[in-house]
Amino acid sequence: MNKLLGIVAIILVIVILIYIATKFITKKKYPYEKRMLLTKTEYAFYKILKIECDRRDYLICPKVRMEDFLYVNCEREKAKYRGYIKSRHIDFIICDSELYMLCGIELDDPSHDSKEAQKIDKFKDDVFETIGVPLYRIKVVDGNYKEQLNKMFRNLKRNTY
Repeated sequence: MNKLLGIVAIILVIVILIYIATKFITKKKYPYEKRMLLTKTEYAFYKILKIECDRRDYLICPKVRMEDFLYVNCEREKAKYRGYIKSRHIDFIICDSELYMLCGIELDDPSHDSKEAQKIDKFKDDVFETIGVPLYRIKVVDGNYKEQLNKMFRNLKRNTY
């Protein structure tokens, strides 16, 4: 009986040691996990947008941080205005083959109906007006984007030539 208890104790200690060792071996340095870059809705739109952009030799840059394409030209208030753009992004930026920005695209679903979202949307609209680049708002309605994209590309052509 003592021999059996000794064997069980040894097995239990080994199992505990293996458990502890695997915890330390597989412990991640940071508490991050990858996730998809685009939501399901954004990805569904992206696939349609890609077909249209490929036809025109345009490039799509998804989820571009505003600070990556904007420069604050007011040294005195640089921190203030940088704060407005450093954590905001545009859903899609359309560029020509030389990465010259042609327009921005924001997908507007029902989450854009809140007062806070409308305030952010107005800010983005005003910024794009300021830099002289069109920002198109595509309504998320049953996944039918073709008509809205056709209108956007017609207008974009007029704005770029």
